[in-house]
Amino acid sequence: MLRKFGTLWKSYKYRFVPWLAFNFHKRSVRSVKDRGVDKIIPECVLLDQLRALTSALLQAQTWALPTIQCHHQLSYHLALQLFLQVMEETYGFHVYRAPSSLGGLGVLATTDRSCHVAVQQGQLVALYPGTIYLPVQPIFFQSINNPFIFRCIDGIMVDGNDKRISKALFKSCSSRDRVGPFPIADTSWLTDCLVNPLNVGQYVNNQSVGLGCHSSNVAYQEMTIHPGDVPLEERQYLPNLWYSPPEALPVMDLPLRIVGLVATRNIQKGEELLSDYFTIIY
Repeated sequence: MLRKFGTLWKSYKYRFVPWLAFNFHKRSVRSVKDRGVDKIIPECVLLDQLRALTSALLQAQTWALPTIQCHHQLSYHLALQLFLQVMEETYGFHVYRAPSSLGGLGVLATTDRSCHVAVQQGQLVALYPGTIYLPVQPIFFQSINNPFIFRCIDGIMVDGNDKRISKALFKSCSSRDRVGPFPIADTSWLTDCLVNPLNVGQYVNNQSVGLGCHSSNVAYQEMTIHPGDVPLEERQYLPNLWYSPPEALPVMDLPLRIVGLVATRNIQKGEELLSDYFTIIY
């Protein structure tokens, strides 16, 4: 019993305020003067980069899906190869989940081009997927033994766990919000075959300090998608939706919070993406 409690505590303590207060010096941080200037790149640039990929994915999926579906046994591998190829052609690089140099899973960036630099500074490299919770909404049971809850600056939380109750809740909310034939969010991030290769942000590890230091190369940037920013048919590639909408409006008339990871420096071919988990506002 004590061992089980210890395991649960290790995963939950990072969201327990008194523990954070006494152990904050052990965590890596990124400081900004206020939330209004916490932008690595302008939001319009971030949106343009995102739309470039979602529109390319829609075009590719439209003409390639019938071909993929005809090859039932190869459909998984064909689809995965297609989506990575679309990202490579759009951005000049692609990202994927792989064993991390820090242990467990991580996210690596690479390119098919014959160059050393895969990602240029200021480029969107990943999105943090998951169900979005307002500060007043219940998330206690989802948070137990769950290291994938991201807290935004304003207290909004994103549950990026792709297993157990978190997975079931995301799929349920996706079915609830579906608009006719169009899914309102990407559910493929819950599987091994991602339709949008960007949707791996929850597996980006924190930088390590001290001996064998691995410094960060990406940072989180929060952004609100307003109605009309992303067409309905492209919303199927965004990995976020509301647990319970903040307003009684049709889903396409609601703003949507997304969390992107943006390169803070040039990233070499084959380099692992590493972030700062904490942002301090002073």
